[in-house]
This record gives sequence, structure tokens and C-alpha cells, in this order.
Amino acid sequence: MHEIKRSFLEPTFFKQLQSFMLSPTMPWYWEDHQYGPNDSGFFRHTFYYYLEPRSQDYHQYMIPIVKALKCEMLSNIRANCLMKTDKPVMSDFHHDRSFDCKTAILYINTNNGYTLLGKKEKIKIDSEANKLVIFDSKTLHCAVSQTDCERRIVINFNYV
Repeated sequence: MHEIKRSFLEPTFFKQLQSFMLSPTMPWYWEDHQYGPNDSGFFRHTFYYYLEPRSQDYHQYMIPIVKALKCEMLSNIRANCLMKTDKPVMSDFHHDRSFDCKTAILYINTNNGYTLLGKKEKIKIDSEANKLVIFDSKTLHCAVSQTDCERRIVINFNYV
């Protein structure tokens, strides 16, 4: 089961967040694989990891989102940036956490990439700016790259 919230953030705040995430000064870090050894590489930015902020931009940009999500406890907040591919490339199916919590994915830009929920069900969640999808963190899911723009950026939240 999943929930979708369109226009999740107030428009002015979302535009500020989007401008920051798309800016040339956003600090991205290369990872060789998304979730498995057969996945393609991607860029990530960790805002929060196991009980502590890991980014100087956490308070300015993440606290308002955490409040909107009504989080009681955070496990992880990470932005993912997939680069354009010639054809859609699917990551390995994975689950974010093995304990009971939620995953929320906030889509920063609109593109033809998407998220698939459920290895059998394969529920397609399109990448649309300022849309949020929430699901159980044990749900298998995968990212599918975009072919229509240079970057696909999402922010992934794991929380209770």
C-alpha cells in the first residue's frame, strides 16, 4: 500500500528547495552502484544518517519537510541524482530498511524516470516535481532512469 501527495510542499518553499538541489553548488558525491553490483552509478547527498545531520543544509531545507511528514524518529535522509541514459535503466529491487518504518520519496524535478513499487505488482510512480510517495520501508522498489533530461533528483526519507 502506498500514498501519493501531489503539491506536497508550499510552492515558494519547494521552488527554493528545487533551485538549491539543481544548483551547480549542490555538493553531490559519486557512488558506483545504486543498490546492487549490477546497478549503474549515481550521485548522492546525505542530509541525515542515524541520529545526526550530515549536511550543513539539513536545518534550512530538511526540517520543514520532516515537520510536514510528522516524523517521530528519523533514520536517513538522502538525495539521489540519476544522470540521463539513452534508454530507461532499472536499478535492482531493494527495500530501504529491515525494521518497521516508512519511506517517503520527494520528487524534485519532472521527467520520464519513475519508481516501481513491488517486484510483482510493479506499481509505476511517475517523477513529478513536488510529488511525494509514502510506503512501508520493507516494500521492494526500484528506480528507473530518465531519458528526457540531464538529471532525475529525488529525496528519500526513512522515518517513523
